[in-house]
Amino acid sequence: MTRPIDPRLHDAKRAAILDAAERLVTRKGYDAMSLQDLLDALGMSKGAFYHYFESKPDVLLALVERRTAAVEADLRALVEDRGLSGRDKLERHFAAVDDWKHDEGRIVVDVARSWYADENALLRHRLLVHGLGRVTPLLAQIIRQGVDEGAFTAPDPEQTARMLLCLRHDLGRAIAEAVVADPHGEPDIARMAEATADAIERLLGAAPGSIWPAARALRRRSAAT
Repeated sequence: MTRPIDPRLHDAKRAAILDAAERLVTRKGYDAMSLQDLLDALGMSKGAFYHYFESKPDVLLALVERRTAAVEADLRALVEDRGLSGRDKLERHFAAVDDWKHDEGRIVVDVARSWYADENALLRHRLLVHGLGRVTPLLAQIIRQGVDEGAFTAPDPEQTARMLLCLRHDLGRAIAEAVVADPHGEPDIARMAEATADAIERLLGAAPGSIWPAARALRRRSAAT
């Protein structure tokens, strides 16, 4: 008789596999990571692995789903918060999904270097496409609220949301390209971030300097050093 599966244990083990896969993807890249690499990291047999995933591409899809679900959950909570304005919600969304970190005004680029390497192109593409489909409608609700409140003038919140997400994605790509082009230099990330903030404000029809204050603060700290 087959033993019943404990859903909690199954989900915990599945999450552990994804955690290990994400570490390997960050270190080696998705294409370079073999299924055997993952099994070795977990101390798991192939037979046991197939209880949780059908293949390496199945792991990729699960990683994309997990990242997208986390962003979606945070964004949905913002959408449902009646105590925040549309502009405040958008600023908090930027803060929550910012994938670059800074220390005394300087960006830590190691994560960007590995994430935007050629080896992770497929994962990035899947994440972008998947995220656009699920995150755009929620972001559009926030933009629509901002329009109703007079903070934005974007005529088409849905398309504005889609273009906004693409702008932020392109910022990450531009940062990575600058790092790869000069590994020992210090790319002017502050300038790129401020240019993106300016483009987003124009896209939204927002007042200059009113969106993505972290980019402005970063620019000021950079200029002061």
